Amino acid sequence: MDSVPEISTEIKPTYRTWAEIDLSALKHNLDYAKRISGKPVICVIKANAYGHGAVECARFLEKNGAAMFAVACLDEAVTLRRSDIKLPILVLGYTPAEYVGVLAAYDIEQTMVDLSHAVELSNAAEKAGVTVKIHVTLDTGMGRFGLYAHGHVNKECISKAINDIERICGMKGIEVVGMFTHFAVADSPFRMGFTFDQYSSYMAVYDGLMSRGIRFKKCHVSNSAAILGHPDFHFDYVREGIILYGMYPDSMPCEGALRPVMTLKARVAQVRDLPKGTSISYGRTYFTKRDMQSAVITAGYADGYPRRLSNRGTIAINGRAYPQVGRVCMDVCMADVTGGDVSRDDEAILFGRGGMSVEAVSQIVGTINYELTCLVTGRVPRIYING
Repeated sequence: MDSVPEISTEIKPTYRTWAEIDLSALKHNLDYAKRISGKPVICVIKANAYGHGAVECARFLEKNGAAMFAVACLDEAVTLRRSDIKLPILVLGYTPAEYVGVLAAYDIEQTMVDLSHAVELSNAAEKAGVTVKIHVTLDTGMGRFGLYAHGHVNKECISKAINDIERICGMKGIEVVGMFTHFAVADSPFRMGFTFDQYSSYMAVYDGLMSRGIRFKKCHVSNSAAILGHPDFHFDYVREGIILYGMYPDSMPCEGALRPVMTLKARVAQVRDLPKGTSISYGRTYFTKRDMQSAVITAGYADGYPRRLSNRGTIAINGRAYPQVGRVCMDVCMADVTGGDVSRDDEAILFGRGGMSVEAVSQIVGTINYELTCLVTGRVPRIYING
């Protein structure tokens, strides 16, 4: 009796659409921030490391020079701890006081969003018999979380912020380990004056606390834009967010020192000949102007390839850029590959190294570069290379 061949049930992660994550580029960008700032780097890996994979990036960065991590919310921090990440982790967003036990158990540092939040954390921690590490955040002009400290608008608020912080330092159940602020327009060279106003407000609070003998171990103000553009602002740490992934902050020129980390790729599913006058995709927004060869690519907006790029982008296949034609669909898109050497299963680069830059795509669709990487969806496997 003939034997039945064994059938493989493995699905290769690169069979359809995937995001290639270059870990050597990630290390290059971390090393660059360390070199130009001269400070330890808090690596911001919120939102799944801006779409690049938080756990995998954290594991790599922990071994390659990161000093600390920052995330947006408590569950992101807990996921890292449960993945055996040991470095300090700061939650930048709000966490309700009922979770002081989780913060303490996992040794997670928490941002205090205002005075009443500090009181709530203190009361809950004292009741639970734990101590929670917190960072005071100052609202110096961002208009979000923090003790109001717009010294350029209202000088009296600086004294109040100093008094409030001194009061917080005396609360039971909490240990203040840091103080930070966030710049609103540090990425805009035309609004540098406002960034200096924010920095001056932070310094006024900092100096006032110093005069009372209060100094925290982790003072930090520099985000990615300030790391690049304001070397005089670096305190104990700098916070590297978007530039860690090789993308420049909005409005800042691309000087080429960074290396893009993500490349979004897909496969050619079909190559077909279409006569002149044929419409392509939903809405019939594109008609062939001649006899044309069309390639159907296995990526659409449900993968993170923006629908707003329809009829406006290019797709790189075998080292050549081809116009994307017709509306981008949920799961596929099309390209005009007339005159090219394109076959089924060829690799197509949607954006990233070898194709359109994320910056170029973002300018076309009217958004910021890192929104695009954040929108690469969960069904797209992340493939880590050069690690």
